[in-house]
Amino acid sequence: MKWNKYSAKHFLFTYVFMLIFSMGISGCDSADPDVKLEQDPGLKNHTIYRPKDLEGLEEKLPIVVWGAGGCISPGFAYNDFLSEIASKHYLVIASNGIFQTRLSNPDMLIEAIDWAISENSRPESKYFGKINTEKVASMGQSCGGLEALHAGADPRVTTVVAWNSGIFDTGSLGGATKDDLLTLHTPTMWVNSGPKDIAYAQAEKDYAAVPDYVPAVWANYDLSENGTGVTGAHLGTFFEEKGGEFGRVAILWLDYLLKGVEENKAEFVGPDCPLCAYDPKWTVQYKNW
Repeated sequence: MKWNKYSAKHFLFTYVFMLIFSMGISGCDSADPDVKLEQDPGLKNHTIYRPKDLEGLEEKLPIVVWGAGGCISPGFAYNDFLSEIASKHYLVIASNGIFQTRLSNPDMLIEAIDWAISENSRPESKYFGKINTEKVASMGQSCGGLEALHAGADPRVTTVVAWNSGIFDTGSLGGATKDDLLTLHTPTMWVNSGPKDIAYAQAEKDYAAVPDYVPAVWANYDLSENGTGVTGAHLGTFFEEKGGEFGRVAILWLDYLLKGVEENKAEFVGPDCPLCAYDPKWTVQYKNW
């Protein structure tokens, strides 16, 4: 797919339409009763998903920053998926405010990391001493996945996941270019929805080109029955209850790399492919482990 001025406008228009439709369904409450969805005055262009009961935490919250789909979607857009992650005791920070539709950029992911680390050390903050600032995931979907790949160069990032995403040969979209593959330094996963996902070809090239010092996974959950285009297979399972299969797999990956649940590694790396046994729609490739 060649990215030009027309296709960029069509892409953004389609995303805004889809997300307004989503707003009519979901409202602005968290999709999980134990998760708080909010904005903070100190981070006004972001949306925070976090456990409601911060005082009852038995573990510190790793940080997950999320790049906006279409590089424009509001913070509530991936409510089901991001609420599911936050419910497992993660601090999730999505680019853009709850109802805000504005062009996002990779710097917003870095701002979210900066803010979380600052809040953890600020005595007056409700997050004081409650955040695991040593464990950070940079993630995003579609254009937001490109932002996540670009932000993956930050030395504080522990892992990168690009959902339904891949860098265009011409670069620039989401602030990412092929050079960003060379600055990755942590385990990185691309997750796509099979060959009808419009980002499939770009992810395939990214995975092939990633340097041998970067542990990499390319996982595909084949949703070809949903068709092609921005609103077809490309949307994955994000808008299903709890984020559907993508939500389940996100938790497996994050628990492994941010919480040290070592047995989860075998879900992605190794000959048996438990993901594939659980659901034959999955195929998984891995290298450099």
